[in-house]
Amino acid sequence: MKIKMLSCYFFILFLFIQKSFSQEVDDPYCIATHDVGKLALKTSSVIAFGGRTSNVRDCLTNKTLFKYGAEYPKNSGIVSLRSALIYIGGIIDNDTLMIDGEEWNDIYRNKYRSTIDPTSDAFEGAVSEQDYMFRTNLKTQLNLQVSNSSFAWSYDYADDFVLFDVEIKNLEDKTFKDVYIGLRIYFITAYNPDENPNKYDDIGGFLKEYQLNNNCELNNNDINMIWGADNDGDPVDNEFVSRPMTIGSGTVKSATSVSGAFFLDFPKNKKNSKDISSYNWWSFDYNPQHKSQARAFKGQYPSFPEERIDYYYIMSNHEVDFDQIYTASISEFDPVWTYPDQDWDEDIADGYFLIPHMLSIGPFDIPPGGVLKIPFAYVAGENFHTIPTNIDNLPNFPNQYYRNLDFTDLVTNAQWARWIYDNPGVDTDGDGDSGLYQICVLDSQLVDGEWTASATDTFWYRGDGIPDWKAAGPPPAPYVWLDATHNGVHVRFNGSRSETEKDIFTRIADFEGYNIYFGRDERETSLSLVASYDKDNYDKFVYDFGVKRYTVQDIPLTLEQILCTYADSCNDTSFDPLMYTRSEPLFKLDSLIFFEKHAFNVEESSITKVYPNARDPRHVHIDSLLDSDYTDDGYFKFFEYEYFIENLLPTVSYWVNVTAFDFGSPKSGLKALETSKVLGIQEAYPLLHADDNSGERKQVYIYPNPYKINGDYRKLGYEGRTEEDRPDYRVRELNFANLPPKCEIKIFSLDGDLIRHLSHNMPDSDPTNSHHQWDLITRNTQMIVSGLYYWTVEFPDGEVQMGKFVAIM
Repeated sequence: MKIKMLSCYFFILFLFIQKSFSQEVDDPYCIATHDVGKLALKTSSVIAFGGRTSNVRDCLTNKTLFKYGAEYPKNSGIVSLRSALIYIGGIIDNDTLMIDGEEWNDIYRNKYRSTIDPTSDAFEGAVSEQDYMFRTNLKTQLNLQVSNSSFAWSYDYADDFVLFDVEIKNLEDKTFKDVYIGLRIYFITAYNPDENPNKYDDIGGFLKEYQLNNNCELNNNDINMIWGADNDGDPVDNEFVSRPMTIGSGTVKSATSVSGAFFLDFPKNKKNSKDISSYNWWSFDYNPQHKSQARAFKGQYPSFPEERIDYYYIMSNHEVDFDQIYTASISEFDPVWTYPDQDWDEDIADGYFLIPHMLSIGPFDIPPGGVLKIPFAYVAGENFHTIPTNIDNLPNFPNQYYRNLDFTDLVTNAQWARWIYDNPGVDTDGDGDSGLYQICVLDSQLVDGEWTASATDTFWYRGDGIPDWKAAGPPPAPYVWLDATHNGVHVRFNGSRSETEKDIFTRIADFEGYNIYFGRDERETSLSLVASYDKDNYDKFVYDFGVKRYTVQDIPLTLEQILCTYADSCNDTSFDPLMYTRSEPLFKLDSLIFFEKHAFNVEESSITKVYPNARDPRHVHIDSLLDSDYTDDGYFKFFEYEYFIENLLPTVSYWVNVTAFDFGSPKSGLKALETSKVLGIQEAYPLLHADDNSGERKQVYIYPNPYKINGDYRKLGYEGRTEEDRPDYRVRELNFANLPPKCEIKIFSLDGDLIRHLSHNMPDSDPTNSHHQWDLITRNTQMIVSGLYYWTVEFPDGEVQMGKFVAIM
């Protein structure tokens, strides 16, 4: 059988979206980043994901990219990945063809989609908050079409992974037989690798299954994941550093996290029932192989497939190698495994540099025109290392070392990744199969001396095998309007969608409340919570005598629901749910029960209803709704709220946003989800309109006047607040205030020369329409010089106001 090697990079284009976003970028070497979540994963047009670059800018944002493939947690300086490649191998006409990701051609589609903004053109068909898609034809001896999509979320339960969906279409007129797919990853986990190059001492392995305790059931998860991590978590003085600390010239943080990759599903067109997974790793000095099928590779290093000639053999060997830490435990007389090089076995076992780990599946046949779908996930988890001195157990005591590792967070995140791919409890194709479930006991009664379940719930932990690609998100954000007042901002918002739309997992409206955030700029770190509205509800805990602990029911109960069930009547005002605690529970209906507030219960807050007597449309037949039930904007009055922010400076702008959050899912460990604090954020100046209530036109004024170059305006936060990468002379601001929404501004020198002409054209509804900033740059793109200047503002009706200012440069 002839071996032909075809090189072809799987051209996967991932787009990072900001205000400067461009829907399509044709740069064939585009490098960008998934960064909406806790995991920052670099993607590019020439590898599957990850990849090492130096001093390269994001092709979409022009930001300098971090050097390595992934950072976790984001902005921590901790590297978790070098690079990953997808391999495809198969047989056509008795020729074994291998594609390993080093060549591409004929690009013809890339696209960005997002669920963030329903009014955006990118919303239709979106799966996540960052969908990146690319499709290419591979016109070589193996004619394939490869479509690649990746998805990322910012939600608390979904921000630790990126999901991929790779689709391979056979454009040949012949069947592509015995196809194997391999995912090869170089894990690198270290903090500040440029400052600490000796920290590349990684370990890796294969996690076949792991048990997670999900409240009422013990779920044995088949994971089949390759993973990689730092060998000891990089402790400092035998302690894990939980926050950055300065050491020498760099900032370090313990690399206690772990990351991995696994296939979300096995394609349905596999050729046989044989276990189709295989896991292999190798180094320059040793490649673990079964003695019965061991072979030397043809590259410079016999243990390393440097020339990629034998990758098809690796992917098709159906071998699951032992984890790296067991290398020194393999003896010369081991009945299964080849004997490791004794000069390197201990070095490999206790942490090594650049060991590729490959997870493979197959075989499959792809007929002419047929499609093979390969969904997989790259996922990260925290708190992997639990003991700073655990490395002392290697290389001699690998089992003890393993017992001190904690895969819980990694596997939990992997489970959520799988649930998004295939929603548990959802019958996607309508065949009556909703997946696998466990019956959970919520309440018990004492019957004939034995505790018997009186209330149960169904916990779905596996989907129906049909992909959904749907994530549970927070309720939609409310519609928000800002109105400037004298030294204040009036915040008005409507939650018609927020309070009525149903969660895709629970299929109930899970709205819990609103938060109002306020700050001097639009960065999340600059925002403060100024007001909240939270429904008055409670979590009910019931003692489960089977597992001997209290468990909480999924949906919070209102006070009325509790009173009607457990008090003497629905109007029993003497019944306080909080008087019952874990140590002094309520014994009712043969159950031990206590209650806790769900979140904060701040229904009576400074956020007030605009129409307190409006009818709730959820309790009114649609045919009975009247025009009086709607606002002038066309929304239900019942969901209209307002809040006043007062005592503000009129000379600076403020940023305001209103978020919506749900009540989460205590049973499944899903925390409350909240909409983005920065998406849809609005700016306002606390000034009345140029035409005040008296009908008189206000006098336009300019500030700071005089403008002093040594005024420390930037340091004081009046200039360049979100533009740290720009020099001082590019962020200077001279402000015009009390402007009408539309006017013409002109600046003149003392000699009457026109220095700059500014057109101010803002919507009447924009809360910033009374302001305009000038960057002190002339119409000849030069910085102005010290001196006295005149300005004019021409109103739409022809009126002109004049003034002067001084610049001390």
